[in-house]
Order: sequence, then structure tokens, then C-alpha cells
Amino acid sequence: MKNKKIGGIISILLVCILGIFIFETKDHVQASKNSNNPLPIPAPVIMVPGTNGDVDRFDSLVDSLRQSEKGVDEIKITVNMDDSITSSGHFTKDTKRPIIAIAFEDGSDPSLPKQSRWFQKALEYAEKYYTFNTYDYLGYSNGGLIITGYLENEQKSNDPSLYHLITLGSPYNDTSWDYNDNSSTFTKPKAESDLLKYYLKNKKNIPKNITVYNIAGNVDNQNSDNTVPLTSVLAGRLIYGDSEKYKEITVEEQADHGSLIENPKTLQLIKEYLFESVK
Repeated sequence: MKNKKIGGIISILLVCILGIFIFETKDHVQASKNSNNPLPIPAPVIMVPGTNGDVDRFDSLVDSLRQSEKGVDEIKITVNMDDSITSSGHFTKDTKRPIIAIAFEDGSDPSLPKQSRWFQKALEYAEKYYTFNTYDYLGYSNGGLIITGYLENEQKSNDPSLYHLITLGSPYNDTSWDYNDNSSTFTKPKAESDLLKYYLKNKKNIPKNITVYNIAGNVDNQNSDNTVPLTSVLAGRLIYGDSEKYKEITVEEQADHGSLIENPKTLQLIKEYLFESVK
């Protein structure tokens, strides 16, 4: 009798463990069903965070978008240091506004060139399950540098094409005042940082038929978002200024670097440039 009770308890535990496993892997199973027959989706908005940011960095932004936009679904992709992929979430045929958050196990500043290569790996992974020819991109902080490095050095001929690009507080000329003027206007850098020189080197490879919105924060008119000097962000015009459309926008309320994603004006601009444009 005692052995039967122990056997029953073990059976119950096994069922519980199996149930937890199925629940935890649900999104991955549903995604993998599409691997042999990728699901066509509208052009996704790909969001990439800054230094050491993870795939949850845009959660508050996505929640805000869901309050006003219909059919917003999100998948999250993390590229690990060994090129393997960790993912969650899925899209369906009812998804109208697909969002793909991409981050990297190593999100450190020295690994920026690797992150551009890993971004290409993430695109390939997404295309195993979903079909899309174009995408829009929101790059926060170093996220703007990652897409720049990808377009210059890592883009493959069969990759989906970038359409709209928003960079948000991206330090194109690094964050040091040694390279940047304490000014609200930009004509040329005080000095070119190694970072800017790196991205100027192959800018010819960036497609010209894209629309670029370069957004900067300016806290209390101090010409900085308290992390990135204003002129560093505006140095993006040296890279993207000859795009089909290039526009610079400065926000001043809730404009410190860490709050730029949650800034109400930023949210409105994202809706206008990345969502209303496809309605």
C-alpha cells in the first residue's frame, strides 16, 4: 500500500512537471509550427535597445502602443554569444502590427560590431517563421549604431529591406565632450571620435531609399540628455543626411537619456512615423 501511495505521488509530480514544461515552451512550439511554412506578416517594427539592454526594455512602449493600436503582437529574440537564439512569443494571421524586440547576450559597448552581425542572425531566425520583405526599425541609444553597422557591413542581398528608421539618443560621435560642442546647433564635430570614424568609413553601403528620423533629448536646454551630447546625436546627419528623407527632432520634456523611450512626444512620433504610415 505504501509503495502505491509513493507511486501515485510520483505520477502526480511528473504530470505537474510536464504541464509546466508545456506551458513554458508554448510560444516556442507555436512558432516552430511555422518553420516549414513561414507565415506572411505585415512589415514588422524591429526594436533594439542600447548598452546591455534586454528584450524587455521596450515593454512599457509596447503596452502604450497596444492601448491605441489594434493587432499589436510582439516576439522577443535574444542572440547569444555562441550565435544561438533564445526566443518567445508568436504572430498569427490576425497580427496587424508585428513588433520584434531583438537584444544580445553581450550588449556591451566594445561588442558593437559583433552586435551588428548578431542582428543579421536574428533577422535570419525571424524569417524561418515569418515572411516579410520590408521592416521599420527603432534603435534606442546604441541600437542606432547597431543598425548602422549592419547596413554598412553585414546586410545580405536576400535580407528584408529597411524602410523607416528611427534612432533615439544614439551617440554617433561618442559621449565625451572631448569630441562634442556644448551647442544646440551642429555644423561639424568638434573632433571626430573613433566611433564616428568607424561609421563614416563604409556609409556608402547604406541604402539611400530610406526615411530616417534622428531624435535627440535636450534636458533643460543643456544640449545633452544627461548622457549623450546633443551634437553627438546630430552627427548622425554625416551618416544619414543624404538619405531619401532625413529629419532631426529634439525633445525637451522628460528628455533625459533613460526616459526617452517613455517620453510622450517620442511615443507620438513613433506612432506617426512607424504605425500611422501603414494604416
